[in-house]
Amino acid sequence: PEVPLVKANNISTGESLPQGSGYINLSLSPVTKRVGNFLYEFSPDTTATTSAEVLILHGNFLIKRAAAYDLSFTTRFQGEWPRALEAFRRNILFGSGYGSVSLAVDNNYLRMLGEIGAAGVISFFAIFLVFGIYIKKILPDVDSSVAKSLIIGFIAGAFGLSLNAILIDVFEASKIAFIFWILAGVILGILSLYQTQYFKLRNEIRNAILSPLAVVIYLFIGTFIIFSPMINNFFVGDDFTWFRWAADCSNCSFVSTIYNYFTDANGFFYRPGTKIYFFLMYKMFWLNQVVYHLVSLFSHFAVIALFYLLARKILKNNYLSVLASFLFLVMSGYSEVVFWISSTGHLFNSIFILLSLLFFIYWEEKKKIYFYILSIVSIIISLLFHELGVVAPILIIGYKISQEGLGSFFKLTRKAEYYLLFLPLIPYAFIRFTAQSHWFNGDYSYDILKLPFNVVGNLIGYFSLTVIGSISLPFYEMLRNLARENLPVALAASIIGLIAVIISSKKFIKYFTNEEKKVVIFGALAFVITLLPFLGLGNITSRYSYLGSLGIVLIFTILIKKLYPYLKDQGREIAIGVTVLSIIAFALFHVIQVQQVYRDWHGAGEKSRNFFISIDNLYSNFWSEKNVELHFVDVPLKVGEAWVFPVGLNDAVWFAFNNPDLKIFIHNDLDDALKLSGTSLSKPVLKFGEDGGLEEVVRFKKPTPAPSSN
Repeated sequence: PEVPLVKANNISTGESLPQGSGYINLSLSPVTKRVGNFLYEFSPDTTATTSAEVLILHGNFLIKRAAAYDLSFTTRFQGEWPRALEAFRRNILFGSGYGSVSLAVDNNYLRMLGEIGAAGVISFFAIFLVFGIYIKKILPDVDSSVAKSLIIGFIAGAFGLSLNAILIDVFEASKIAFIFWILAGVILGILSLYQTQYFKLRNEIRNAILSPLAVVIYLFIGTFIIFSPMINNFFVGDDFTWFRWAADCSNCSFVSTIYNYFTDANGFFYRPGTKIYFFLMYKMFWLNQVVYHLVSLFSHFAVIALFYLLARKILKNNYLSVLASFLFLVMSGYSEVVFWISSTGHLFNSIFILLSLLFFIYWEEKKKIYFYILSIVSIIISLLFHELGVVAPILIIGYKISQEGLGSFFKLTRKAEYYLLFLPLIPYAFIRFTAQSHWFNGDYSYDILKLPFNVVGNLIGYFSLTVIGSISLPFYEMLRNLARENLPVALAASIIGLIAVIISSKKFIKYFTNEEKKVVIFGALAFVITLLPFLGLGNITSRYSYLGSLGIVLIFTILIKKLYPYLKDQGREIAIGVTVLSIIAFALFHVIQVQQVYRDWHGAGEKSRNFFISIDNLYSNFWSEKNVELHFVDVPLKVGEAWVFPVGLNDAVWFAFNNPDLKIFIHNDLDDALKLSGTSLSKPVLKFGEDGGLEEVVRFKKPTPAPSSN
């Protein structure tokens, strides 16, 4: 029989790294084989004689899959890069000085941040900005093919070095620096020979730093600064359910697994795209939470960037578009969708809904058929990640109505291209039905009698969540409970509120220009349309406000635009000061809440991590036992606004033991758990502690032996 060989050699990386640097999440690694013995080989320098170098161990052992970091990966992520960031934090503006990090950081940008701070990094990139301006202005006038080829080659080489700088201190190396900067001087000299027009460098720099590309870069930096602390948060609740779908298929082929995601929803929501994402990520990155959070971070940035491009089309003003995208970036109400790995499918869904609208706008502007095709393809892909994709065609219709007026709706009904937008919904509904997916039942069902109250209440809740943030939730819950107990009063209040909204809208809409009215109407329609599937539900959820927030942000941007001329009569300085302070106060108000939400999700992840550590220490042998039951009490549901184990505990235990015979029971109180578990040692009762760790409940004591008569 095959006997595994385990070596005890442990070679130092030369870095002082945290414990566990060699492997990723060993306690969660899947079992690949069970063996009765294995050979343990000692390092030669730890044995006195050669005859004692191998030891045979007998017993029941597991062979578990372990993803090992290579030396370069470990050294960078756990040694050099954290030290560089620590040096940067000591002096954010000017850094900690040359040589303050280490001999090598293996990331030139982090090295610069640590040594010369933000001011130094900005100065370094300013060199390339000026260089790029000269190339853009003069290169078209270069008529020498040799000179032009040399300049283009230098551009390509500089781009290649900038990529290398992510993993190597390339610009610090003298063998690169001498050649690179000499060539830079040569290229600049060649460009000066062909300069035929004078341009003001200051104006060009201003235009460059305010260009759409620069704005997208600023948004990426802002996204990274606000949300990057989350990348070490551990998995919680539903995350393990998604991973189990990806992992619990020992004999499935790749093709059959993907096919099954499309044809069998197994009673769950029809989200094959999200399942494929977790399946591929699990195969490539296993249970490394950092990678999953990075995908969420980049996806959120993609939504912000697409919203900026959309705002440019709707607001028709770059400065207002920058303000709108910045406001959406700092919003706290939707932050659950970014922090929770299980919500990644919602992020992808939002990306493709925005793409469908943007491609449709481009099709209208340029009349290129491929933009229209891409719009339909985006609608189809959005449906694969979340059922919210059904509103994408309605959102496009809402955009057209906001631009052309309500009367345009009847014109749209006579154009086939608008009907085609809804065409993907027909096969989607059929496939979803045949796949036996979840429809309208349980918590995700509509009560016809309460539908008007739910719609009004949820609109108020999502509006307050977007504008005020998660701190509005307790007040909303109190208001909703009062409304449930006093339905006649709630009905009267809803009617009065609706009338007040209509009257105030008619009163204030006259102060807006026609273009501003279009923005306000689209913002209101976008807010309602993107919430349509959720307005009839019995409660609100933070992540559902994600796309709807975009509409409120557009309206809020117009209100800020109107604030400045309203205050201008009091003086230009006062108007500017009040407007800027209002924006800063609003941003800080939400950023503080984002930080609180981050602490909640970090605490939830730590509880989940402590659960795995404690259960692995208590019952590490339960992978092989049969007829074993685990009875859990006081299962943590939330930490603040962050989920821990609302569901998914069974799947988390499966990852801990990978024992199909293990049975899980969750009890509301200790007495029920003790009653149902009996006294068998194979049915322990486990109580969750405040930190998420487990403690076995002692149900009986061993009898004390009688004293000896002697």
